[in-house]
Amino acid sequence: MYGTTTRALALTWTAIGFLTFAACGHGGKTPAPAAVDALFAQWNKAGSPGCSVAVSRNGTVLYEHGYGMANVELGVPITTGTILAAASISKQFTAMSILLLAQRGRLSIEDEVSNYIPDWMNHESHVTIRHLLTHTSGLREGFMLLGLAQQNVEENVNEAMVRVLARQRGVNFAPGAEWQYNNGGYNLLGSIVKRVSGQSLRDFAEANIFRPLGMKNSQFRDSRGLIVPRVASGYVIDGTGVHPNSWTPGVVGNDGLYTTPRDLLLWEQNFEDVRVGTAEIVAAMQRPAVLTSGKTTGYGLGLFLGEYRGLRTVEHSGGDRGISANVVRYPDQKLAIALLCNSDSINPILLTHKLTDLYLGDVLGAPSDSDGPAAAKVTLKESELAGRAGSYHVTSDPGLADLQVSVREGKLIGHSFYGGDQDFDLIPTDATHVRAPGPATLEFVPAALGHPPEWHVTGELGSLRGVLQQQATFRPTAADLRAFVGDYRSPEILASYDIVLRDSDLAIQPPGGAEARLHALGRDTFAGTGYGVLRFLRGTRGDVEGFSMNRSNLRGLRFDRFRQAE
Repeated sequence: MYGTTTRALALTWTAIGFLTFAACGHGGKTPAPAAVDALFAQWNKAGSPGCSVAVSRNGTVLYEHGYGMANVELGVPITTGTILAAASISKQFTAMSILLLAQRGRLSIEDEVSNYIPDWMNHESHVTIRHLLTHTSGLREGFMLLGLAQQNVEENVNEAMVRVLARQRGVNFAPGAEWQYNNGGYNLLGSIVKRVSGQSLRDFAEANIFRPLGMKNSQFRDSRGLIVPRVASGYVIDGTGVHPNSWTPGVVGNDGLYTTPRDLLLWEQNFEDVRVGTAEIVAAMQRPAVLTSGKTTGYGLGLFLGEYRGLRTVEHSGGDRGISANVVRYPDQKLAIALLCNSDSINPILLTHKLTDLYLGDVLGAPSDSDGPAAAKVTLKESELAGRAGSYHVTSDPGLADLQVSVREGKLIGHSFYGGDQDFDLIPTDATHVRAPGPATLEFVPAALGHPPEWHVTGELGSLRGVLQQQATFRPTAADLRAFVGDYRSPEILASYDIVLRDSDLAIQPPGGAEARLHALGRDTFAGTGYGVLRFLRGTRGDVEGFSMNRSNLRGLRFDRFRQAE
């Protein structure tokens, strides 16, 4: 799900007038157009990318408008007819395609993926189509595997994905045991549609979804050379200005949908007035998956199932370089909002929440902690900040998830090589607790007899859960480091990596790429930006025989040593 944050717009409610009326007994009002326009004012100008938005109630469009530029260089504005990339919103259309094939008896979602991929190597894990649909497959993230393979797949990304996933002998977890968002799994579903139906996902969706629903401006862009009329360019905004993005189309299943907000509203109405699929299919899409533990997830089949300020939501967002998007439906209020933007610097979830506040303000509950302002900050002394810094690791086996805590400019900063490889603020809320991104709170527990300092995680912080314990600083000798130097190869991605000595550090050298320094976390454990946590593996005689590469969404990828340094 898209996770980029952006600065919230300040609204002065008393300065905006509203035209309000009750809506079918479900609550809701229709704000003046100026109130909606105010949310997009900062982008609605020459030289800026922007958004296209549409809102409907009971299937009737209440408002639609375009803001900003579809093409900044040429000064072409975004209109209601501009085609924009929808990124991961694509997944629900891939899910519907699979379910339509199941309805026609062409497959079953309980079938194992290996039934449709003849060269699938891992028959022990029994990954099913349902597992792919619900993000519970445990498959390693395919796009990361392709990146590590350093292969120039260009136009054949979708087929390359099938090949690299088919070669995997391990999984991140037993299928059905955990929920983990997986783009590669949905890309694989797109290929299964093609193999079963004999049509590309583009052609299948056009014939069976878009055309029947009258979505005349929607298509899967499955070729980088495909011309899409009226399509918006994508842009990245940074401290130096607005820049065209370098994103390459052609990937479908998890991505690849190009559409308009009005077309998305036609799709949303299909959940209320079923024209494509059946009532059973749309109900199944909106039913949360159940893990083998009995715990339910917040995801159905291609859809996130949640709530906003007490109201049920069915939604999916999307983001990539130069893309941000969200479509949300409030089934009890019969309201749907579709938002497509051509910059990844725009937060679509924040904007759809603000639109919800305008249209459903009379029935919304009080904001939760995650909806409203962050908890009040407290100031810690320098000694207190320093006492919390260090390298922490989860205490559960295999103990690879890490949390690196540092102090910069008087602030606590977190980082996880195993997790998202991004810095994030740890904001003190009292003497022992900090707030982290998302619904996560960390409690600092000082050292005591029998254990070093710890962080106890409550809520979800990516891969970090439970207890994280501080590790003693490990400084390997030059002789220690030389034992790891050599060439290593992974048969699962068909790529070789070198481990080399650089000054007093190890570095990992990918094929044809820039090397990255490795930081020692323990005797045989190192971490590097972009590569997660590397655990070196020793044979019965103590010699280093290989290593496993470990990230939250790519665990246990094995590299075997085939040549030792001279």
